[in-house]
Amino acid sequence: MANLERVFEDLFNSVNSQSSSFDLSKSDMSEAMDSHPALESIRSVPSGPQEEFLLQEQIRPHFGKTGVNSSPIGTHPDFLELEGVRATKRHYACTLFVDIKGSTRLSLLYDLDLVFQFKNAVVQTCVEIIRSFDGHVHRLMGDAVMAFFGGKYTEKEDAVADAINCSITLRAILEESIKPWMGKQGLDSKDFGFRIGCDFGNDQEVLWGSFGYQNVGEVSATGLPVDMASKLQSLAGKNQTMLGQGLLDFVNWPEEYSDIKIKEKDGVSESVLVVTPNITYSEGSALDYRMRKLSYSKSLEFSALPRSFREKISDGAVKGHPHINYRCFAFINEREVEYISASKFLDAGVSLRFEVKAETANRLDFPLKVVFKKTNHGIATPEGERGVEQEGQVKFIHKKRVGLYDRSVAPFSQISHDEATQYRGLHTMKCEVYGSGGTLLFRDWIGVMIR
Repeated sequence: MANLERVFEDLFNSVNSQSSSFDLSKSDMSEAMDSHPALESIRSVPSGPQEEFLLQEQIRPHFGKTGVNSSPIGTHPDFLELEGVRATKRHYACTLFVDIKGSTRLSLLYDLDLVFQFKNAVVQTCVEIIRSFDGHVHRLMGDAVMAFFGGKYTEKEDAVADAINCSITLRAILEESIKPWMGKQGLDSKDFGFRIGCDFGNDQEVLWGSFGYQNVGEVSATGLPVDMASKLQSLAGKNQTMLGQGLLDFVNWPEEYSDIKIKEKDGVSESVLVVTPNITYSEGSALDYRMRKLSYSKSLEFSALPRSFREKISDGAVKGHPHINYRCFAFINEREVEYISASKFLDAGVSLRFEVKAETANRLDFPLKVVFKKTNHGIATPEGERGVEQEGQVKFIHKKRVGLYDRSVAPFSQISHDEATQYRGLHTMKCEVYGSGGTLLFRDWIGVMIR
C-alpha cells in the first residue's frame, strides 16, 4: 500500500498473466483500436499463475488482520448446514452492495477483449477488498457484488467496523489506483465509479435459509435491512456509500462522519433523509427509513490506511512526518496490545495509552509540543460534550539522554497520554505536534470504537 497508484496495475497484470484464451488478432475493431495501450499491456504481460490474494496481502496488515481470507463465493461458511433443508436461522448480518457505475459504456468505446479484462480486474479488486476485511462474497451480479460481513464468531459491532473500513478502502483504490490507471491507458474514466449501499440487521431482523431447490438454489438472508442495502446502493451517488438506519442506530454512527444526501430538482436543492420510494405499512403509514451518506473525507482522518497516502488526499487535514509516529495501545486481559485506529470495537472500561515517538537523530526542532484533543460521540455522551472537540492536553518531548553518565542522546524520545473507553460509538483522539518555534510538524487522528 506504499504506492496506491500501482495497486490496480499490479492486480490487472496479475489477473491477466495467464495465457489468454482469445486471439487479439481477430478483433473486429479497427487497427487503431487494436493497438490501444491497454491491449498492448495485455499482450506484454508474462504468462503465469494469478495472484489471487495480491491485494489482501497489502491491505490486511494495515488493519491488524493476519493471513488471508480464502472463503469461496456462495453460501456463507457459517450457514452451510442450511443448504437443501427447510430449517431457517435468525442471525444478524451486515450487508454490502457494490455496483460498478459507468462500465457498460466501455463496451461502446473499446474492444470487448479489453472490456472483459478490465471489468474482470475491477470485480476481482472489489472481491479482494471485501475479503480483506473478512467479508464474505455472496454473489456476483454482472457489474455488482453482494457481500455479508460478520458471522457466528464475529462480534456484531466488529462486522460493522469491517464493512465501513471496506467502503472507505474501496473508494481509495478506485480514486487513487483504478482511475489513474485508466488515464494512463487512455481509457475514458469520466463516468466510471462505484456506488455502495450498506446496512445492518440484528438477529431478530434477519432470517437465513435455503431459497429455491436443492440443485437450483442458494442459502441467503432475508429481512428489511438486507433488502435495504440494495436500495441504498441505488440511491448512492457516484463513488459514495449510503448507510442505512439499522447501521446508523446500532453503533451510534456520528453525524460528523456522515452527510445528508442532497438532490437537485428544478434548480432547487432538496435534502433526502429517508429511503425513497418510501415504503408504507398495511395501515398506510410511512416507514421513513433513515439514511445518510458516509463522509469519505472526514473518515480518512481516522482510517488505518497508510498515513502517507491519507496526507496526499485529505485536503491538508492529515500531516505526516517521517521522524514522528503516533500509536494507541489498549490494556486487554492484563496485556498491552496495539489498537489500530477504528479497526474493531473495544469494551467499555478499557485503559488506553496514546503514544507519540520522535526520532532524535534528525533536524527536528526540540522540544516538541504535543497537543492531544479528544472528541466523544454517541447518544450516551453528555449533550454538552457530544461532538465537541475538548480542550487540548499539552505535553512536551525533550531529547532523552541515554544515562546519568552517558551524555549521548537516545535514538527515540516519547510521551504518552492516558484515557479509558466509556461511551458507545466512534470517538477520536487528534494529535498535533509542533516544533519549538511553533511550526506544525504533524497532525493525525486515531479513532476508537466502543461497544
